[in-house]
Amino acid sequence: MIGAQPSLLSQRHFAKWALLLLAIVFVSIYLLPLGARPLVVPDEARYGVIPSEMVDTGEWVVPHLSGIRYFEKPVLGYWMTAVSFLAFGENAFALRLPAALMTGFAIAAIVLVVRRWTNRWDIAALAGVVLATCLEPVILGTTAVLDAPFSALITLTIACFYLAWKASGPARYGLLVAAGVACGAAFLVKGFLAVALPGMILAPWLAWSGRWRDLLTLPWIPAAVAVLTVLPWSWAVHGRAPEFWHYFFWVEHVHRFTAGDEAQHPESWWFFMPILLLGLIPWVFAAPLAIRGLLWRGFGSAESRLLLCWLFIPLLFFSVSSGKLPTYILPCFPPAAALLAIGLVGYFDVIKPRGRLSELVPGGILIAIGLVAVACWPFVPTEQVDGGPWQDGGTWRLPLLGAALVLWGLADWKSNRTHDGRSRVLIGGLAVAAFFVMVPMLMPTGWMTIAKSPVSWLTPWRPLAERSTVLAGRDFIHVAGWTWPDAEIRLFGEPGEMRWGVENFEEHAATHVTRDEFTDVVQQATDDRPVMLVATHPEIYVKRINKLVLAGAIKQPAISIDRNVVLAVWPQSAGIRVDNQKSLDHRE
Repeated sequence: MIGAQPSLLSQRHFAKWALLLLAIVFVSIYLLPLGARPLVVPDEARYGVIPSEMVDTGEWVVPHLSGIRYFEKPVLGYWMTAVSFLAFGENAFALRLPAALMTGFAIAAIVLVVRRWTNRWDIAALAGVVLATCLEPVILGTTAVLDAPFSALITLTIACFYLAWKASGPARYGLLVAAGVACGAAFLVKGFLAVALPGMILAPWLAWSGRWRDLLTLPWIPAAVAVLTVLPWSWAVHGRAPEFWHYFFWVEHVHRFTAGDEAQHPESWWFFMPILLLGLIPWVFAAPLAIRGLLWRGFGSAESRLLLCWLFIPLLFFSVSSGKLPTYILPCFPPAAALLAIGLVGYFDVIKPRGRLSELVPGGILIAIGLVAVACWPFVPTEQVDGGPWQDGGTWRLPLLGAALVLWGLADWKSNRTHDGRSRVLIGGLAVAAFFVMVPMLMPTGWMTIAKSPVSWLTPWRPLAERSTVLAGRDFIHVAGWTWPDAEIRLFGEPGEMRWGVENFEEHAATHVTRDEFTDVVQQATDDRPVMLVATHPEIYVKRINKLVLAGAIKQPAISIDRNVVLAVWPQSAGIRVDNQKSLDHRE
């Protein structure tokens, strides 16, 4: 059951405006608000400090975190950020820009795939709009983590391979080379998954499509090009740090996948299903309609089978893995967006609006919530000490949020009165875009522990930190390096994710201060060269410091405690803000 096709002139006119609006949506969501949100630690600070050290030290081959060799990932993701720093300075905008731009490449790739499949730019543009306005791509595409660049490169690999499969002559070979470059680049961002994911998607797809000859012939060019792309850095890092490959393969891949309950972030097998549904908000609410549209269209084409393999095989693969994080399934969202767009247009072209009251309910709920947000504005405390939700007192966010929700609701009403299926999908994407523009500014920093967003709290301490020896706990080592780039910062206590570098390289011994060495370091503190300690879990650290003070091993420090963070300074005379100072309680 397929609705009547619009005329070619109508398709071109709609496609022109849809592509223009897609570009506006991308710029509005993924570029303009990049610097509006404070850094979230440890991830964003970690992926800021490593490329910053590359720029400062000139060491572009072996990644270092706070001066310690860090072998969790290869280097391309760090290189992207380092180049962004060189172009725009070391700030939040430059830190997040690579993730945003790579998300743009993923959107463009899925647009090209759908255009080649349907031979229609209008439907292709809608697939891009859906992907650009799904919750998980929005969050990860505006956050300084490696998942967005990796997912984008996987998307480019599969898209280029598919386009090569459809092409002939020199174009086919050029696209196969492009697929290999993208695959090799994905390897340089996250490693062996760059080979596993395209392989486990494309091989079953070609087999399902009965293209056994293509399965035996087409992958060789991308494979060879991928190897050539990876080889220069791989050889260089082997020469500079031969331990890298052992750790990266066995610990970061094999152990993480097979370690069971001992793996990092162990979760149940069904963990990713609710994550996928949440990540597809708001489009997940229209998914039943899209599924009906897809069933009417059928799954006999090679492209529909490719999208199904692309969506479900990685989902199953990561569900089998022992370690799980919500970010792992980001590569599943481009095919999901394409299926949603095609299915919704197919459904709306057949089932027209009926003017029922139930069609007004979702928009009405959004409008009501928006009006409540505006009405609450005068009554929300601006000061953090009074319970204000934002550390900067910015309750101006509430009326803007309310306006975005009201606009979303009104657009939903408009969509439910529109008879053209393409316009309904486009209006739905534009409706949610205004809300997603607001999302980066909505973090309730006044209600969060400082440990999750500490930059603004740490910044006033910078003059003191830069003339001190700073001992940072494993939860604070990244953000301390980001906020105090000129300070001498040493890892204190349990090394956490930096254990491999600390325990396997003698040159890092001075960078790590163990608990047994703590007393000796503090005893060397002077007014000219103080010692600072910054860490989470203040109740634990205050108790330990109290014991050492009572035993006469160290002198009493000046100390500041605020929202799950402790900052202590030796000697007291070195200076600490009086308004936040608290005396040590000498009780056990």
